[in-house]
Amino acid sequence: MSKNLPIFVLALILSSSAGAAIYRWVDADGRIFYSDSPPKQGGAKSVKIQPNTVAPVAPLPKAKPAAAAGEKVTLYTATWCGYCKKARAYLESRNIPFDDVDVETTDRGRREYREMGGNGVPVIFVGSQRMDGYDQGSLQAMLKAGGW
Repeated sequence: MSKNLPIFVLALILSSSAGAAIYRWVDADGRIFYSDSPPKQGGAKSVKIQPNTVAPVAPLPKAKPAAAAGEKVTLYTATWCGYCKKARAYLESRNIPFDDVDVETTDRGRREYREMGGNGVPVIFVGSQRMDGYDQGSLQAMLKAGGW
Protein backbone atom coordinates (compact mmCIF):
# COMPACT_ATOMS: atom_id res chain seq x y z
CA MET A 1 0.00 0.00 0.00
CA SER A 2 2.86 2.43 0.74
CA LYS A 3 4.00 2.11 -2.86
CA ASN A 4 0.60 3.33 -4.16
CA LEU A 5 0.12 6.00 -1.48
CA PRO A 6 1.59 8.92 -3.54
CA ILE A 7 -0.68 8.06 -6.47
CA PHE A 8 -3.69 7.82 -4.15
CA VAL A 9 -2.91 11.21 -2.55
CA LEU A 10 -2.48 12.84 -5.96
CA ALA A 11 -5.78 11.37 -7.20
CA LEU A 12 -7.52 12.60 -4.05
CA ILE A 13 -6.17 16.15 -4.51
CA LEU A 14 -7.11 16.28 -8.18
CA SER A 15 -10.59 14.90 -7.62
CA SER A 16 -11.31 17.36 -4.80
CA SER A 17 -10.34 20.38 -6.92
CA ALA A 18 -12.29 19.05 -9.90
CA GLY A 19 -15.43 18.87 -7.81
CA ALA A 20 -15.07 22.37 -6.31
CA ALA A 21 -17.90 24.76 -7.10
CA ILE A 22 -17.32 27.96 -9.03
CA TYR A 23 -19.73 30.85 -8.62
CA ARG A 24 -20.60 33.64 -11.05
CA TRP A 25 -22.35 36.91 -10.28
CA VAL A 26 -22.82 40.40 -11.65
CA ASP A 27 -22.45 43.45 -9.37
CA ALA A 28 -24.54 46.64 -9.49
CA ASP A 29 -22.11 48.19 -12.04
CA GLY A 30 -22.50 45.26 -14.44
CA ARG A 31 -19.06 43.74 -13.75
CA ILE A 32 -18.91 39.95 -13.88
CA PHE A 33 -17.13 38.05 -11.10
CA TYR A 34 -16.09 34.43 -10.67
CA SER A 35 -15.03 32.91 -7.36
CA ASP A 36 -14.77 29.61 -5.52
CA SER A 37 -17.11 30.97 -2.85
CA PRO A 38 -20.41 32.83 -3.30
CA PRO A 39 -20.64 36.53 -2.42
CA LYS A 40 -22.11 37.49 0.98
CA GLN A 41 -25.01 39.39 -0.62
CA GLY A 42 -26.11 36.28 -2.56
CA GLY A 43 -27.32 36.20 -6.13
CA ALA A 44 -24.53 33.99 -7.46
CA LYS A 45 -25.09 31.03 -9.76
CA SER A 46 -23.02 27.89 -9.66
CA VAL A 47 -21.06 27.40 -12.89
CA LYS A 48 -19.81 24.12 -14.29
CA ILE A 49 -16.23 24.49 -15.52
CA GLN A 50 -14.95 22.33 -18.35
CA PRO A 51 -11.25 21.49 -18.31
CA ASN A 52 -9.19 23.12 -21.02
CA THR A 53 -8.61 21.01 -24.05
CA VAL A 54 -6.12 21.51 -26.80
CA ALA A 55 -7.22 20.94 -30.37
CA PRO A 56 -4.71 20.31 -33.12
CA VAL A 57 -3.92 23.45 -35.09
CA ALA A 58 -3.07 23.53 -38.77
CA PRO A 59 0.45 24.82 -39.46
CA LEU A 60 0.73 28.42 -40.59
CA PRO A 61 1.51 28.96 -44.26
CA LYS A 62 5.13 29.80 -44.95
CA ALA A 63 5.72 33.50 -45.53
CA LYS A 64 7.23 34.64 -48.81
CA PRO A 65 10.64 36.25 -48.56
CA ALA A 66 10.29 40.03 -48.67
CA ALA A 67 12.41 40.41 -51.79
CA ALA A 68 10.15 38.05 -53.76
CA ALA A 69 6.84 39.32 -52.36
CA GLY A 70 5.71 41.70 -55.09
CA GLU A 71 6.43 43.37 -58.37
CA LYS A 72 9.62 45.38 -58.86
CA VAL A 73 9.51 48.92 -57.44
CA THR A 74 11.58 51.67 -59.08
CA LEU A 75 11.84 55.21 -57.75
CA TYR A 76 13.20 57.94 -60.07
CA THR A 77 14.42 60.82 -57.89
CA ALA A 78 16.53 63.94 -57.51
CA THR A 79 18.61 64.70 -54.41
CA TRP A 80 16.90 68.05 -53.72
CA CYS A 81 13.32 66.70 -53.98
CA GLY A 82 11.32 66.62 -50.74
CA TYR A 83 8.61 64.35 -52.18
CA CYS A 84 11.31 61.94 -53.34
CA LYS A 85 12.55 61.77 -49.74
CA LYS A 86 9.00 61.11 -48.49
CA ALA A 87 8.45 58.33 -51.04
CA ARG A 88 11.82 56.76 -50.18
CA ALA A 89 11.08 56.94 -46.43
CA TYR A 90 7.65 55.36 -46.92
CA LEU A 91 9.05 52.43 -48.92
CA GLU A 92 11.81 51.94 -46.35
CA SER A 93 9.30 52.03 -43.47
CA ARG A 94 7.40 49.16 -45.14
CA ASN A 95 10.64 47.23 -45.82
CA ILE A 96 9.89 47.20 -49.53
CA PRO A 97 13.02 46.84 -51.66
CA PHE A 98 13.24 49.37 -54.48
CA ASP A 99 15.63 50.60 -57.11
CA ASP A 100 16.44 54.29 -56.43
CA VAL A 101 17.54 55.95 -59.68
CA ASP A 102 18.79 59.55 -59.59
CA VAL A 103 17.70 61.30 -62.79
CA GLU A 104 20.26 64.11 -62.50
CA THR A 105 23.50 62.47 -61.46
CA THR A 106 23.46 59.11 -63.29
CA ASP A 107 23.60 58.35 -67.00
CA ARG A 108 21.07 55.57 -66.55
CA GLY A 109 18.70 57.91 -64.71
CA ARG A 110 18.91 60.66 -67.33
CA ARG A 111 18.43 58.18 -70.19
CA GLU A 112 15.46 56.31 -68.66
CA TYR A 113 13.82 59.54 -67.48
CA ARG A 114 14.03 60.96 -71.01
CA GLU A 115 12.71 57.70 -72.55
CA MET A 116 9.69 57.62 -70.21
CA GLY A 117 8.90 61.28 -70.95
CA GLY A 118 9.48 62.32 -67.36
CA ASN A 119 8.35 65.80 -66.38
CA GLY A 120 9.05 66.10 -62.66
CA VAL A 121 10.11 63.87 -59.80
CA PRO A 122 9.51 61.49 -58.25
CA VAL A 123 8.32 59.02 -60.84
CA ILE A 124 7.42 55.73 -59.19
CA PHE A 125 6.87 52.39 -60.90
CA VAL A 126 5.38 49.31 -59.24
CA GLY A 127 5.62 46.74 -62.00
CA SER A 128 3.99 48.51 -64.96
CA GLN A 129 1.95 50.91 -62.81
CA ARG A 130 3.24 54.48 -62.88
CA MET A 131 2.84 57.43 -60.53
CA ASP A 132 4.15 60.92 -61.29
CA GLY A 133 4.67 62.78 -58.02
CA TYR A 134 3.97 61.31 -54.60
CA ASP A 135 0.76 60.54 -52.76
CA GLN A 136 1.04 58.00 -49.97
CA GLY A 137 -2.52 56.66 -50.35
CA SER A 138 -2.11 56.16 -54.10
CA LEU A 139 1.29 54.54 -53.62
CA GLN A 140 -0.15 52.25 -50.98
CA ALA A 141 -2.88 51.18 -53.44
CA MET A 142 -0.29 50.60 -56.18
CA LEU A 143 1.83 48.51 -53.85
CA LYS A 144 -1.17 46.43 -52.80
CA ALA A 145 -2.11 45.81 -56.43
CA GLY A 146 1.54 44.90 -57.07
CA GLY A 147 1.58 42.20 -54.40
CA TRP A 148 3.02 44.21 -51.52
